[in-house]
Amino acid sequence: MIDPWVIAAGASVGAGVAVLIRALVPDVPDLAAALARLDTADPEPVAVVGASRWHRTSTSVFTDLGARLHLDRYARDLALLGETPATLAARKTGYALLGLAFPPVLLAAVALLGIVPPIVVPAAVSLLLAAVLFWVPDADLRRRAQTERDAMRLAVCAYLEFVALERAGDAGTVQALERAAWVADAPGFVRIRDALTRAELAGRPPWDALGDLSEQVGVPELGDLADIMRLSGTDGAAVYATLRARAASLRHQLLAASAAEANAASEHMIIPVALLGIAFMALIGYPAFARILFS
Repeated sequence: MIDPWVIAAGASVGAGVAVLIRALVPDVPDLAAALARLDTADPEPVAVVGASRWHRTSTSVFTDLGARLHLDRYARDLALLGETPATLAARKTGYALLGLAFPPVLLAAVALLGIVPPIVVPAAVSLLLAAVLFWVPDADLRRRAQTERDAMRLAVCAYLEFVALERAGDAGTVQALERAAWVADAPGFVRIRDALTRAELAGRPPWDALGDLSEQVGVPELGDLADIMRLSGTDGAAVYATLRARAASLRHQLLAASAAEANAASEHMIIPVALLGIAFMALIGYPAFARILFS
């Protein structure tokens, strides 16, 4: 007779793997929804062509779960990564199911060897592991968002320089912002181009769009650029020197942050290197100590 724990473990693993695969498989966007995204700064969820009943049901379930878990508190990070609370809820559910399933699978493998621990132990371990893995996607989301935010700061630093060069070439405020955004195809420049395009379609000043993008992605340096260009566009102020000074300041900040990160990584390597040296010295000195102690 098959152990019920084995059946439950297999079902849990299958459900967790199915949820993870569904969360990672990209959807096919609808052209109309993609065009509508350019008409508003707060886009609606992109529709899916030929969405099945299972897809609609799962999306509704995970959307409701995300609302119950208050995952909208990660709205800025999710928007920065192009994800939704439903995606995060699906990932958290999949990780929790894997945490629940792993101890029973391990218990079934140990049971084949004739070792049967008390049922309380795998149950407690399953709950603990599920709780820990349930929060892993949150930490991973913050890490990926911070990485994307740092890349955005690098793009803004280069964008400041390009806008200053365009202004030095007698380009207008709007022209300088638009031309500089087309210099590179990095993700940060693509975001800036999309924001400027939405502003143009909506008839808004481009510096307002940059200010909104700064709030959306959490990069205040982009808001500084928006304020500088607002002065140039409304008051006709000369901003070349200001742009170059802000770009130099941001560049120094990024270099200092990179140096601090490198120093922290070097400090973290001190203990492993020290332990490796101690182990090497013990390996060399062991024959002499063994001869002294056992002779």
